[in-house]
Amino acid sequence: MTADHLESRRREIVLAALRCFAREGFHATSVRDVVRESGLSAGAVYSYFPSKAELVAGAVAPILEALTGVLDAVVLDGVRSVGEDRTPTEAVAEVLRRIYPIAVGGEVDYTRVAVTAWAEGLRDPAVRAIAERTYGTVRGRLTDRVTRWRDAGHLPADVDAGALGQVLLSTLLGFVLQHALLGDVDLDRYATAVALLLPRG
Repeated sequence: MTADHLESRRREIVLAALRCFAREGFHATSVRDVVRESGLSAGAVYSYFPSKAELVAGAVAPILEALTGVLDAVVLDGVRSVGEDRTPTEAVAEVLRRIYPIAVGGEVDYTRVAVTAWAEGLRDPAVRAIAERTYGTVRGRLTDRVTRWRDAGHLPADVDAGALGQVLLSTLLGFVLQHALLGDVDLDRYATAVALLLPRG
C-alpha cells in the first residue's frame, strides 16, 4: 500500500470513530462499534489503533489541530501582513467565526464529540489526559495572546494574563456547550456579545 492509501485508510477509521463518539459518547462506544461503522475488518482497525485509548487519541487529534490552527492564524498571527494587529474584540469574534464552520460543517459535529469527551474525562484518566493537553494548549495560546495585547497597550498594564486566558477559553467552550445542548445559539450575536466584554483598544 502507498503512504497516501495508508493515510486515507487511517482517516476513514478516525471519521468512523468520531461518528460513533458523537452519536453514543466515548464510554458507550467500543472498538467493535468503530469496526462496524467503518465497514473494515477488525484487523484493519486494530493495525492502526491497537487499543481504544489510542483510537480516542487519534480521533481527538484532528479536532485539536483544527482548533489550534485557527488560534495560530487569528490569535497569534493577527494580520501582520498588512502591518496591523487585531484588537482583543476583533480577534475573539474572528476566532468564533472561524471555528464554527470547522466544528459543525463537516461530516461530524465536533461540538457533540467535545461535550461527550468532557463527561468521559471525569471518569477515564486517559480521556482526561487528552482533554488536559488539548485545552491546556488552547488556553496557553490565548494567554500568550493576552500578554501581547497587554504589552501593546490594548489592556491595562496590571491585567492578569493567565486569568483572562481562562475566561476567553470559557467563552469558546461555552459556545460549544450551548450549541451542542440547546442548538439555538446565534454565532454572530454571540461573537458580538463577547466583544462587549473586552476593551476595543
